[in-house]
Amino acid sequence: MERCGNRRGRVERFVSVWSQGPSGDAEAVGESDDPLIEAAVESQRLTRTPLTAEEVDAMRTALADDASVTALAKQFGVHRATVWVKTM
Repeated sequence: MERCGNRRGRVERFVSVWSQGPSGDAEAVGESDDPLIEAAVESQRLTRTPLTAEEVDAMRTALADDASVTALAKQFGVHRATVWVKTM
């Protein structure tokens, strides 16, 4: 079982226990009309766009010309830490 995030199995068990309630009557688990099951699709992670060698060289050149790391991060659409890691 995954330690992080909601996964389908964990949500299905939760829905099963929740559906039983205090009386113990259980509904079918995993029905398509169940909003929790529909929401339990694998987490959507932002895709990482790798920087090309030309972009990294442009970053290094801009840093040598006293450009700020924040300005470069905005220009290339990456986090400030990415600029530091790629240029150092």
